[in-house]
Amino acid sequence: MMLDFHLHLARLPRPLALARELKALDYAFVAVACEPWEWDAIADIFAKMGDDVETNLKGVAYGIHPMVATQTIKEHLDRLEELLLENSGAIVGEAGLDKRYPGYEEGGIQEQVFVRQVEMAYDLGRDLQIHCVGDYGRIIRILKKAGFGKTAHPIFHRFGGDSGIVKAALPLGSIFSLHKDSFRKKSTADAIKEIPAENIRFETDADESWTEILNGSDAQNAAALAKELGKISV
Repeated sequence: MMLDFHLHLARLPRPLALARELKALDYAFVAVACEPWEWDAIADIFAKMGDDVETNLKGVAYGIHPMVATQTIKEHLDRLEELLLENSGAIVGEAGLDKRYPGYEEGGIQEQVFVRQVEMAYDLGRDLQIHCVGDYGRIIRILKKAGFGKTAHPIFHRFGGDSGIVKAALPLGSIFSLHKDSFRKKSTADAIKEIPAENIRFETDADESWTEILNGSDAQNAAALAKELGKISV
């Protein structure tokens, strides 16, 4: 069985039909929903699939991405917590920091929204899918302050850090989810060699930007995903 540890199913073409084709290929995935509209969309897909989803859905993550942190209001955070309470196996995220978007500064809105999700994950004993473009050190400090390493695993989605980050993150029980981009930077490629095999996962991070790859039939799109994941998970 192939396992895609980070897939935005609701953002892909004809997601319900695609999920069924992935099942036929023995392709399992963690479905990530990181905006309020996406929470509703993924729940609708699962409701329509019924028991069909059980064999290839290996987790669902609900969170608020830093790209929409400035649009986040208290009601969004309250609803996210309700979703997590209603879905006992749900992961939190993806959540984190991204220097490309507003509110990235120390103590800014990105950090505030991220910290709240870190607290949810810790309090509920849930794993946390982490998005980081920029300051991995700040992410580590926030996780340590929250007490991670005892009740849940930080998951470094699309990991792009160096060996120093690996050494700091491993004692927290971290999982490193590798994307093809994780191997492009030499410092990250070298750091990956220091990660124990049991702490490594692989992901496509497939979303609506995959228009050139996912442009065929549902069966062809499923096969294309499997091909892309296979390039990095060998």
